[in-house]
Amino acid sequence: MKRDAIIEILVDKAQLKSDQIAVVVSEKEKTGAPFGYLLVKFGLITADQWYNFVLKELHIVPINISGMEIEKDILQSLPEFTCRKYRAIPVYKGGKKLICGMVDPSDEDVIEDLKKISHLEIEPRLVRDVDVKVALEKYLAQGSLNMVSPAENTRLKAKGFKSTTSREINENSAVEAVEQIIAKAITLKATDIHIEVEERRGKVRYRINGLLYDFPPPPLELYPAMISHIKVLSLLDIADKRTPQDGYLKMILSGTEVDLRISTFPTIFGEMVAIRLLDKKNIVSGLERLGFIPQTLHSWRTLLEETFGLLLVTGPTGSGKTTTLYSSITELDRIHKKVITIEDPVEYHIHNVNQTQINPKTGLSFATALRSILRQDPNVIMIGEIRDRETAEISLRAAQTGQLVFSTLHTNTAPSAPVRLIDMSIEPYLISSSLIGVLNQRLVRSICQNCKERYKPLKEELSHIGISSETEFLFRGKGCHLCNGTGFGGRTGIFELMVMNEKIKREIMINPEVSQINEIAKTSGMKTLREDGIMKILNGITTVSEVLYSTKK
Repeated sequence: MKRDAIIEILVDKAQLKSDQIAVVVSEKEKTGAPFGYLLVKFGLITADQWYNFVLKELHIVPINISGMEIEKDILQSLPEFTCRKYRAIPVYKGGKKLICGMVDPSDEDVIEDLKKISHLEIEPRLVRDVDVKVALEKYLAQGSLNMVSPAENTRLKAKGFKSTTSREINENSAVEAVEQIIAKAITLKATDIHIEVEERRGKVRYRINGLLYDFPPPPLELYPAMISHIKVLSLLDIADKRTPQDGYLKMILSGTEVDLRISTFPTIFGEMVAIRLLDKKNIVSGLERLGFIPQTLHSWRTLLEETFGLLLVTGPTGSGKTTTLYSSITELDRIHKKVITIEDPVEYHIHNVNQTQINPKTGLSFATALRSILRQDPNVIMIGEIRDRETAEISLRAAQTGQLVFSTLHTNTAPSAPVRLIDMSIEPYLISSSLIGVLNQRLVRSICQNCKERYKPLKEELSHIGISSETEFLFRGKGCHLCNGTGFGGRTGIFELMVMNEKIKREIMINPEVSQINEIAKTSGMKTLREDGIMKILNGITTVSEVLYSTKK
């Protein structure tokens, strides 16, 4: 049965409201999770009510897996990642058909994804979510489930890595376990690895396209040795387990050099480690790959040609500000100009740029480093972040007296950046005479180009984003082996660029209200984050739910 027909029944018999269901549809677009599972997760219906609804209204055959023993080769028809995401578990296999227990066996999108990932025809059966969860933990403990698909394991083996089942990791040393965890992060194109410790188990999580996913962890007894190995490699104090530490290391895995930033942090059950994978390809390729529309890119590059002034990149943590700064610096003439950076920490090493890392323990803060840097005769200065009044004031005065200064600031919009500086006790005249542009940004997931498809959007979906209800179709990813069934492949930026002009400068001096500055900037041609995101939706780059999520107030 089609989802629209199911929604009609839910509205009629379960007394759900269309706006409630629209939220679930939006979340499904974002995560790819089964529709029925999300109804329960959002509290619109109980797990038992959903099970009975599917059984009685949709007439789908149930199967009880609670006491069932499933063969290992059947379980490995789908990777553990896929089973958890889609709340499904393979039960029987015969010929080219795979019978799967599913929490939502009516979700055609999920069935299609399972078909692509397994390369088998899928015959769905209804199961309870609690039974799927228990079964996954049971077979995971036995080493019967693979972390990734057979095809991905084949690629890992070809690169010299061993298969990544839980049992095999258990048989490896701590050193090999660390290497496998990092190797799999590279395979999955993860940006971060989180190695965590709970009371009775460890956890390994990967951040992929901005979202965290759980993966089967090594045995708990390996964790102390694993963390010690990571600390030794990154020149941290292995004897100090009570103090947070930061480090950096390079590893060569199968001939590929990997740069890693390490952060350890003590918890009541042991140390946890966060590892950031630093991919230089993100900045070397230039600004074109970041997602700028031509108009905004042209305006930003025009600002980069200025000889002095302050340029701010704003947005929350994890919005790609540092990547934009690095990408911008690589476009400058670094042969005939002296470029100096002050960072915390230095994440990427750039040719012909003098990079400095602050060290509060020795008194080298952003402000103290900035004062000394001005005596080094720089043309361009990049400051990792403006955190206090002193740093802000020195930056603005440097921008006023002959240097092009880049920095970041935590604000939700471009027009709110000048007001944020005023809140830091900076004089409005100094901001008005020094600030030349503010770029606000977010990251959204890009639709996987391998499984991209058109679809007819719901009217409620369009109304949430302010798109005309006459729009006939939008785009989404169906999910495939290349995107691990998520429907997304990588991330792109959405931007709003406020270029300073006389009207905005006057407003800052006279009446620095965000709403007024915003109206002047829009009248002067600024595209807001939401407007930039809508353009990317209509061009098939990202989805409605991604833009809604990243631009919500």
